[in-house]
Amino acid sequence: MIIGNGQLAKVFTDSNISHRDLCIFASGVSNSNCTDPKEFAREQNMLTNTLLQNPDKKLIYFSSCALSAPEYPKNLYYHHKANMESLIKSYTDNLYIFRLPQLFGDLFLHKTLINFIYKCIEHDHTFKVYDNAYRYVIEINDVRKLVEAYVSLHPPSITLDLANPFRYRVLDIVTTFESLLGKKASYDLVKKDDQYLLNLKSMLNFVESQGLQLDFGEGYLFKKLSQ
Repeated sequence: MIIGNGQLAKVFTDSNISHRDLCIFASGVSNSNCTDPKEFAREQNMLTNTLLQNPDKKLIYFSSCALSAPEYPKNLYYHHKANMESLIKSYTDNLYIFRLPQLFGDLFLHKTLINFIYKCIEHDHTFKVYDNAYRYVIEINDVRKLVEAYVSLHPPSITLDLANPFRYRVLDIVTTFESLLGKKASYDLVKKDDQYLLNLKSMLNFVESQGLQLDFGEGYLFKKLSQ
């Protein structure tokens, strides 16, 4: 059972994990700049109904890696995500909460940082870049691969970060797109710090122990975007 119709929902439509005893909730607020209480309420109501109507199913929920960094400033979106995690845990232990960083995949108009940078460069729009901003990333098909492995091989009741362990400076993400698109970006550099660190040891140990073939490392973003 899949709730949602966006990128994350679609990537699991032909997944090899059984949907009969699973509920993949992929209809949450995805824009980390969202401040609309109606959007937050929509997700909360839908999530509550999903939990009430499927008490015997394992629930898969996608949250944000920023919640794993206590020192990182939390806006309304992050507080909402933390509330949704708490809501799920108040109903069931039969859960997998996967916290995601910057997600990328098909580069259609979607409100993620990576798609935003791509669209700005492609359409010659000027944008702002923080000079000391860093982001973790993961490609959407690798999310699927990791989720399938965890659901098949690891017991539920976990909250886990899924991310390429190499942390990219946002300026380097811009440079990567400049190289791939063959054109210079037009941006204003703003002096601002925006970063956090993740401890991904648990995920990396699982990947190694299960022999999962992932291309994590510094060249990950360029390679995946080139495909």
